[in-house]
Amino acid sequence: MSFLTVLTYLALLGVWGTSGYLVYQRVRREQLSAYKKKIGKAEHIAEEILEKAEKNLKESEEKAKGIIENAQKDIDKRYEKIDQVEERLIQKEEKIDQKYDSLEKEKENIAKKSQELDALSQEQREKLSQIAKLSYEDAKQELLSIVEQEQKKDILAFVEKFKTIKQEEAEKESVHLLTKILPRIAMNSVSEYTVSSVDIPSEDVKGKLIGREGRNVSYFEKISGVEVLIDDTPLIVKLSSYDPEKRYIATETLKRLVKDGRINPVYIEKTYTEVLNSIEDLLIEKGKEALQMLNLPMMKPDVMRMIWQFHLRYSYGQNLWIHSIEVARIAESLAVEMGLDGLLAKRAGLLHDIGKVVAANGQSHTKIGAEVLRKYWFDDVIVNTAEAHHYDVPITHPIWWIVTAADALSAGRPWARFNTKAIFVEKMSELEKLISGVPWVDKVHIMQAGREIMIFVNPSEVDDLWVEKLIKEVAVRVEDQLDYPGIIRVVAIRETKVIDYLR
Repeated sequence: MSFLTVLTYLALLGVWGTSGYLVYQRVRREQLSAYKKKIGKAEHIAEEILEKAEKNLKESEEKAKGIIENAQKDIDKRYEKIDQVEERLIQKEEKIDQKYDSLEKEKENIAKKSQELDALSQEQREKLSQIAKLSYEDAKQELLSIVEQEQKKDILAFVEKFKTIKQEEAEKESVHLLTKILPRIAMNSVSEYTVSSVDIPSEDVKGKLIGREGRNVSYFEKISGVEVLIDDTPLIVKLSSYDPEKRYIATETLKRLVKDGRINPVYIEKTYTEVLNSIEDLLIEKGKEALQMLNLPMMKPDVMRMIWQFHLRYSYGQNLWIHSIEVARIAESLAVEMGLDGLLAKRAGLLHDIGKVVAANGQSHTKIGAEVLRKYWFDDVIVNTAEAHHYDVPITHPIWWIVTAADALSAGRPWARFNTKAIFVEKMSELEKLISGVPWVDKVHIMQAGREIMIFVNPSEVDDLWVEKLIKEVAVRVEDQLDYPGIIRVVAIRETKVIDYLR
């Protein structure tokens, strides 16, 4: 490469470098000019913002001054009102002090006048005593004796009237006492008369109970002596019998059969026998339940046996178990209200009718009950309560009166007793005893409220021909000795049963 070419290249590089430098300086000047303009605008905006802020600050200061001035004015007004109220209170206090001072002066004047009057009265009494030649007490007694002689009849009439008024007030108070106690001892009026209900889980059980062609229900009625009533009432089967013991055993048997689910003649007889053998254990639980309901301690086994027998006894249609618990609760509440021994009254109320489970026909249950309680060393109050609650002996102890009142309250409860039911049960019992006295009769069931008689005879002693004669003899006895309406159906059953076990 020649020297001239090199110089040419160097000249070109110098031209390019100079032109680039000039361009760079121009661009830089333009950027600086743009930056200066932006800074100028920012300073102008900052000045405007600062001016607005100063203006707003002045306005805020002026508003704050106005608010402070208004608040100060309100405070000054309230201070003025407080000063006025304080001044009025001071004035009232001064007036009260003045009135108190005047009252004290009047009190002193009254005391002086009272002393002057007492002295004057004493002086007059002395003068009168000198004139009458009698002291004040003698004159007083003389005056009272004269008034008593002249107004004796009026005084007696007044005393009698006062006694009558007080007696009426006492009766009202006793009614109030009873009405206050009764809601606390109220219990469910659950009384079985001749029908018991058994709940069943479904309607299918009714079909099982009836059985094919009614064999199950017929066998159940035959073995239990209780009529089974199956109607359209959902989930309920009713058992009807005038005898509460038969009805109770049949009810327990049916409950067990329904729970087990197997209902046929074999299981009916098996279950009935089990219930019959365990009847005493079942009813002992009723005796324990009575003591638990009344929160009483356990008693002797013989007494407990009598208490559970309450469950199967009725008096004029009222269950003796329910009646005894009611009387115990009422007697306890009455005794507590009167400040007496509530526990003693409760025990006396529970046992007051215990003679009804021991006394035979024609015997006084009050006398027999007292003898039974005396035999087991019960408290004299409990013994005499059982003897006196029907006024067979004079009532002298408060507990006796309380139990007697409680007995009347329980017996007088609406729908508690039915004389017609008691008469009906008595007639059915007479009918059963009459037929049981016929030779070769083993067992008798009165069904359909006396319209059907079911008789079981001993098959080893009576043949089929004698069964017909037996029915005629029963008919003759019933016609001769009992009054009955309508037609009575007599069914005699002669059945031979053979039981063996395959081993």
